[in-house]
Amino acid sequence: MDGTLGLGGHGKAILKAIGSAGKYYGFDLDIDNLTEAKKRLKEFSAQTNFFHDNFVHCHDRLHEEGIDQVDAILLDLGLSSPHIDDPSRGFSLQEDGPLDMRFDRQSNTLTAAQIVNTWPESDLKKIIYEYGEERYAPKIARLIVEQRKEKPFTVTSELVDLVGTIMKSSTDKRKVATRVFQALRIAVNQELEVLEKVIPPLLSLLKSGGRLVIISYHSLEDRLVKRAFKKVARACICPPQVLQCECSGKTSFQILTKKPIVPFDSEIQENPRSRSAKLRAIKKI
Repeated sequence: MDGTLGLGGHGKAILKAIGSAGKYYGFDLDIDNLTEAKKRLKEFSAQTNFFHDNFVHCHDRLHEEGIDQVDAILLDLGLSSPHIDDPSRGFSLQEDGPLDMRFDRQSNTLTAAQIVNTWPESDLKKIIYEYGEERYAPKIARLIVEQRKEKPFTVTSELVDLVGTIMKSSTDKRKVATRVFQALRIAVNQELEVLEKVIPPLLSLLKSGGRLVIISYHSLEDRLVKRAFKKVARACICPPQVLQCECSGKTSFQILTKKPIVPFDSEIQENPRSRSAKLRAIKKI
């Protein structure tokens, strides 16, 4: 099961690896990505099932297909290249575009523009600080509220320019704006809530010997995955005050990556967007 199908790059490699007897189930929120991936994986049509849905619903959707367990699950979190390359999606700082940032433009009605133009200053400060890990969050939130009184924010450049009034250098401006955009994107798509909610049902889908692999692109996601894996891999579930184990617990999972796997320098040169990727894997015993 591939919970983040994208354009089918991982899917093609997986399908070649599992052979003609294998089955592949791909999920994606973005109908444009899904349509393109189907074209790219057309040669494997007899082995593929596609779902225009959030991977948080994978357990129920697979159950509808008569699938209760799978051998392997992949989540490649974050943005796909079309999201960054298409200005109309509003994800990128490179070119001006509408403040959208939705993965699913069909069913999700919340946009980044709605957040910056309607949310209270306290909520803006909270998401920019927590989701963007940005120390200038209070000042940025205050400026957003002040500026939107004069004119609502409609395009990405307006938000970038606002950050520019705070930061002196263009490098700092870009870094801070990137973190603000990250915070808005996470809030629009409820990315962290979905990720935290989905890991237990994903683990329950695995057969014995099956593996869950998650690739994250920022520290918030990586910490969440790390904590979730450590929690299920613990044998003892006694409370901290118990000095000697009384539960006789046995873990059903083995963490395969004590430290996250990161790309080689050569990989980053070939694909610069992979530079922040961290891969963690866990196996069902």
